[in-house]
Parts: sequence; C-alpha cells; structure tokens
Amino acid sequence: MDNLKQTYLQLCKENRVEVQQSVLSVLQPRDLSNKSSHRPPSSLLDLSTTSLSLQTCAIFSRLFANDTSITELKLSDSMIGDEGVKLLAEGFSKNTSLRMIDLKGNNIRSSGTEFLGQLLRRNHNIKRLFLEWNSIGLDSNAFAMFADGLSTNNCLELLDLRNNQMSHDCAGELAVALQKNSTLKVLDLRWNNLGIVGGRCLLNGLQHNDTIIQVDLNGNNIPQDLIKAIDMLRTNNESKSNLSQQHQTRQDLLTREIRQLKKEKRQQVGDLITKIDRKDEEMQKTQRNTGERLRQLQEALHERKTAFNSLQAKLSMTEAELSLADQKSHDLTALIDHMKEEHSVITSTQQKEIGHEREERFLIESTLSKEISNYRDKNEQMENKIEELERKCQQLQDLVYNLKEDNAELHAELKVQSTENEEKLQKERHRGREINRDLETRHEKEQMRLRQQMEDSEKSYKERIGKLEQQRLTLEEEISRQKTQQVADRMAMEEQVLQAKQRVKEEEQQRSKFLEDKIRLLQNAKDDLQQYSSQQSQSSAEYQAKFSNATLEIESLKRKLEDLNHELAGKANETIAEVNKVQLNHSKQMSKLEAQVDRFNDVQERCEMLQQKLKDENKKHQLEIEDCENKIGSLQETLRSQDNEFSRLREEDVQRASMLQAAFSNYFSMPRTPLASPRK
Repeated sequence: MDNLKQTYLQLCKENRVEVQQSVLSVLQPRDLSNKSSHRPPSSLLDLSTTSLSLQTCAIFSRLFANDTSITELKLSDSMIGDEGVKLLAEGFSKNTSLRMIDLKGNNIRSSGTEFLGQLLRRNHNIKRLFLEWNSIGLDSNAFAMFADGLSTNNCLELLDLRNNQMSHDCAGELAVALQKNSTLKVLDLRWNNLGIVGGRCLLNGLQHNDTIIQVDLNGNNIPQDLIKAIDMLRTNNESKSNLSQQHQTRQDLLTREIRQLKKEKRQQVGDLITKIDRKDEEMQKTQRNTGERLRQLQEALHERKTAFNSLQAKLSMTEAELSLADQKSHDLTALIDHMKEEHSVITSTQQKEIGHEREERFLIESTLSKEISNYRDKNEQMENKIEELERKCQQLQDLVYNLKEDNAELHAELKVQSTENEEKLQKERHRGREINRDLETRHEKEQMRLRQQMEDSEKSYKERIGKLEQQRLTLEEEISRQKTQQVADRMAMEEQVLQAKQRVKEEEQQRSKFLEDKIRLLQNAKDDLQQYSSQQSQSSAEYQAKFSNATLEIESLKRKLEDLNHELAGKANETIAEVNKVQLNHSKQMSKLEAQVDRFNDVQERCEMLQQKLKDENKKHQLEIEDCENKIGSLQETLRSQDNEFSRLREEDVQRASMLQAAFSNYFSMPRTPLASPRK
C-alpha cells in the first residue's frame, strides 16, 4: 500500500492534479488492516463514501492499468457518475489482478452502462460485480450493450443489479445474454420493475442456461408461479452443477489412475521385453561360447601350468625384493637415527654458541656502559673547566673596568695639575715678564712633549683595551662553540650508543627467531620422516602378509586345479576368472612394490637434501657470527677515534688556557711609564 500511495502522489505531480486528503487517509496501511482481517491488507482497497473527482478518477484509471497488488475494490457511494465510470473502465479493462468491483450508489446511467458492457467484453478476470442503487435500466439501448458484454464474458460469477430501475425490456436483453453466458452463477435482481413479462423472459432464458445456481427476484411484481418455476430451474441447475462437479472430480481421479496404470504396464512390458531379449542373447552367447571354451580348456590347462611355474618364479623374485626392501628400510632407519643424533649435536652446539654470543654481547654492553659513564664524567669535568674559564673572564672584565677607572682618575689629575700650572704662570707673569718669556718657551716645549706622551699613552691604552676586548669576545665565542660542540658530541655519542644497542638487540632477536624457526622446521621434518618410516614399515608388513596370503591362495588354487581337471565341463569359467584375478592382483602388487621402491629413493634424496641444508645453515651461522665480530670491531674503532678526539680537544683547551694565562701575565707585567712623568 505504501507503493500505491507513492505512485498516486507521483501521478498527481506529473499530471498537476491536487491530492485529495481523503484518498491519502484511505491509502494508509492501518485503514486496510481493520477492514479486511481475513485477507492480506494489500489485496483490498476500500474507497467507499469518499467522493472522487474526475481528475482523481483519471489518475486511478492509470494507476489500475498497471497495478497488480489489489484484487478487491470498493467504490460504493463515491458519486462517480457516468464520466467517472468511463475513466475507470479504461483502466479496469487493462488490469489483470482485480477479482471484485463494488460500484454501489454511484448514479450510473446510460453512458456508464455502455462502458460497463465494454469492460465485461474486454476484461476476463473480474468474478464479482456489484451495481446496486444505480440507474442502469433507464436506457434500454445502453442496457442492451451491457447485456451483450455479459454474453461474451467467460469469467463473471456474481452480478448484483438491485435497485437499478430495470423494465421488462431489460429482462429480455438479460435473458438473451444468460442463454449465451456459461460462467455466471449468482444473479441478484431485487427491487426492480420486471413484471410478468420480464419474469417470463427470464424463465425462457434460464431454461437454456445450466450454470446459474442462485437468482433473487423479490420486489419485481412477478407472480409466485413464475418464481417457483425459476426456483425449479435454479435447483435443477444446482443439482446439475453438483453432479457435474462430482463427475468431474471422479473423472479426474479415474484419468489419473488410468495414466498411472498405463505407465506401469508400459514399464512392465518394456522390462519383460528387455529381459526376454537379454535371456535370448545370453542363451546364444552361452551356446557359442561353450564349444569354444571346451576347445580352449585343454590349451588353457597347459598355459596355466606354465603360468603357475612363472608365478612361482615371480614369487621368489618378489620375496627377494621384499628382503632387499626390508634391508633398505633398516638402512633408512639407521640413517634417520644418525640424523637425529647429528641434529641433537648441532642443536646443542648452536645453543652453546648462542650462549657464548649472549655473554660476549653482555660484556660488550657492560664495557659500553662503563665508557659512557666515563664520557659523562669527562663531560662534567669539561663543564667545570668551562665554569672556571668563565670566572676568569669575569675577573678579566673586572680588571679592565678598574683600568678604565684609573685612566679616568689620571685624566682628572692631569686637568687639576694643568689648572694649577696656569695659575702659577699667571702669578709669575706678574712678577716678571722676561722670566716668563723664557719659561713660556720652555713650558710650551714641555707641554708639547707631555701632550705627545699623553696621546701616545692614551693610544697605547686604547689599543690594549681593544685587544683585551677582542680577546674576551674570542674567548666567549670559543667557550660557546666548545659548549655547543660538547653538547652536540655528547648527544651524537648517546644516539650512536643507543643505536648500537638497538641494532645489537634487534640482530640478536632476529637471529634467535631465525634459529628457533630453523629448529622447529628441523623438528617437523624429523617428525614427518619418523611418521613416513613408520608408515612404510607398516605397509611393508602388510605387503608381506599379502604375499603370504597370496602363496596360500596359490596353493589352494593348485588344489582346486586338480579338482577342476575332473570338473572341466561345468567350472571352466570360474577357473579362468580366478586366474585372471590372481594375475591382476600380482601385477597390482608388483606396481605397488615399485612405487614403494621409488618412495624409498625419494626419502633418501630428501635426507641428503636435509643434510645439505644443515651444512648451509651452519655456514650461514658462522658468516653471521663473523659479521657480528666485524661490527663489534668497527664500534670499538669508532669509540677509540672518539677518545682520540676528546683527548685532542682537552689538549687544545689546555693550550688555550696556557695562552690566556701568558697573555694576562704579560699584560700585568708591563710597566706603566707614561703615568710616572706627570707625577714628577
């Protein structure tokens, strides 16, 4: 019903028609489940008492033309009219699933009856049609079209025409249609205006109809004698229909039984014919073969003697081959035991080597950890030295600051002395200009000399201060570089040590896994060889038992041959079959023995392959051990080179410290000559 609702909405959208909410409420699944509890909810559509417009009727005609889910439709009291019936009849004529249509109380008149007749003519699937409370009988010509469609219909079983204003003319047309129709069973004509003429017409029509079982004629002004006559015809038709149904069922049962009997008889006759033919052929074959067999028996006896002699020789050969096979099996078991011992020795040696390698790697790790701790101690010492150098740099900075202060004090003293000298000169000028002239010349000379000395001393001090600042900057840069280098070297060393540890651990894990997998594979191969050897020993024992049984059977056959010489006429076929069986068994046993010999050879080849694999694995293990030793040597070399680099860095630091000390000692030991002259 959801699909029906969706198709209705889609058609409304395509044709631009307004959707009726009353129709949508009816199309919900819950509305149908309450009304039709005895049938599936999607088989009945009840639109009774819902007024449908012409547009919705057109949409429903398109919907029912392709729908196959609805089998019963109720449109009672929907006010469809003739045009609505016209639109719906077009869709109903193409539908193949509808079985019941209810159009009660829809004011159907002349044109609507014509379209209903066309519907009955085209559609041959509707079985029940309800047309109560309409006006189908008003137009006799239109009703004639309806009756014509009813006459050609071969599916309708129930027709309800109550309260349709039907006259005696309509009854005549209906009687003609009933004479031609052969499927209608129930006809309801209550509450119409048929009258006596219509009743007689119906009586005449029903006399030629054998299918109608029920006819309702109340409220038509028909006398009781006609109604009784019609009831008699109805009862006759009902009894005839019951008899025909019983006859049809019995006829169907008899036809089924007859068909089964015919099939069984045909099969029996065919089996008898085939058996007779087979017996005839067998008799002919036996007659033909008896003469030939009697001739061939004597020749077969001589051939059997020679065959038995050859069989005895073959038996002796097979016994010798069996003994050889037993020896080979013993040799293989000895080889397997030897392989087991070698495998156990190899596993013990490999375990010992793995233990030694683990101990060596443990020692290497311990040495590496010790070296790392030593390097850390060395780094701490270097950091302490760097701190001492920083302290010395600070002391040097303090000295430079003190020197600057001394220089400033000297400049102040020089200024004071110059002012004093000027005052003295002025006083002496007042005393004597002549002495001043001489003194001025001398004083100017001395001032020039002092100025030059002061400028030279200032230049030298400035140069020394610049050099000290440059040395301080270089020392700070070198200290920062050394710090960064030491940090980088320490990080690199730690990363290298961690990588080396991880590599060693991963290699140890991979090798241990590889060796464990090899040991498992060897154990599995050993188990497979043991199982194979046990199976072969069992098969050899079974073949020996079979050969013993075969020898006993041959002896029994010899005895039977002596008896068969007396009974050649009746038992020649049995002896030939037995000899052929013995030959086939012997050939099969020989082929099996050859296959076993091939298997023994394959086992030997597998043992040799396993030995070669063990040798190759030992070689690979030795090569891996050598690679590990080479890697350990390379790691030791890298550690040595790093030790050398650390020693070189230490020496360079010692040299730089000695150079700084020498520079400071030279700086402090230099005499201060420019400062002594002005004080004098």
